[in-house]
Amino acid sequence: MKSMKIKRLMAAMLVGVMALSMAACGQKEEEPKEETKTEDSASADVERPEAVSEEDWEAMQKEPVFGTELNYLFNGGACVSAKYMAEVQGYYEEYGINATYMEGESVVNTVGTGQCLWGTDHIATMLVPVTNGVDMTFVCGSHIGCKSIYVPADSDIKTVEDLVGKTIAIHDGIGNSDQNICYRMLDKYGVDPTSEVEFLDINDSAATVASMESGEVDASIFSDYFVLANYRDDMRMICSITYSDEFQDEACCVTAMNNDFIKNNPVHAKYVVKAIKRAGEFNRLNSEEAVQAMYDNDKMTGEKEDQLVFWDSLHFGLSDAFTERALREIAEDYLRLGIITDTDLTADDIMELAWTPVCPDEEIEGLTVGDPVEPENAVVPVKQKENPAVAEGFGLSE
Repeated sequence: MKSMKIKRLMAAMLVGVMALSMAACGQKEEEPKEETKTEDSASADVERPEAVSEEDWEAMQKEPVFGTELNYLFNGGACVSAKYMAEVQGYYEEYGINATYMEGESVVNTVGTGQCLWGTDHIATMLVPVTNGVDMTFVCGSHIGCKSIYVPADSDIKTVEDLVGKTIAIHDGIGNSDQNICYRMLDKYGVDPTSEVEFLDINDSAATVASMESGEVDASIFSDYFVLANYRDDMRMICSITYSDEFQDEACCVTAMNNDFIKNNPVHAKYVVKAIKRAGEFNRLNSEEAVQAMYDNDKMTGEKEDQLVFWDSLHFGLSDAFTERALREIAEDYLRLGIITDTDLTADDIMELAWTPVCPDEEIEGLTVGDPVEPENAVVPVKQKENPAVAEGFGLSE
């Protein structure tokens, strides 16, 4: 390509000058060994990061993505922030990984197709697509909670059982995450979500509030932050994957990674997950600093006090044992409730597709986790933030 550009340029110049230029180009072409040597030795010129073992560094240099920019999906917000905080805190860089976020469509659409290499979202959003062949798997847990079913503050509905015969609003379509989360919350309290309630899809949260006020819908699932920041005195929580005791032992969100990336770059994948797990711990134990970093980088809006309450409720940085147990229970429920429609699949089949812990917790020296309920096979200690932020009167009524 360079030679062709030179030829076009020389066509407009003196014949003698063109001849000299062509001779120079020919000289470059006669020395391919020197040029190849420079390219082949590029990785040798990169100093091994202190945090990476010699063995792993040697393996990383042989992987296809070595030295390239790795893109992950981040569209802002608290729930999916750990992978971004790993960049902010320099954890990726510590491992010799050039990771940069990009904004885009859903994790399913970007990570599943390889446009991004990892991203974080609800299990309720991603598990069914994984069982349908989307090319990604879950590599670590992110946090618990973040959504609840609410009714107007003056509603006669007091318990989950009171939702029988009622209409519940969801916001991302029939068969998607809001409905899937509602199915399991209702089922946990003995309400059949397939026959004893009606779901109405309303795209806009503000329109949902209006529908609740008019009586068109009786209840709605919302992000806890949405209600906390806007309607804490106008709505009442009925059940929650954040605050209900029945869901304190469950991961809500997980980080998914592209299968081909893991297969072809296993050492890079391990260190990416190591960085994300460390960032989850940082989010949990240093929430004020983490939230401030989000504001400083224009990745968060609203009142800081509300964001801190929401942030601290999530218990960032879950253990593999905690996440794996929860994922299996969710898989079993999805099969039983018909959310996963492939009746040939078993829970074991789903786990084989969906769970790939490429960096076990015990490989990260000094790691602590935020499991609200310690799993039976725990291998790393739980450490919670002292004096987490709370909002008086917000949560489940007694």
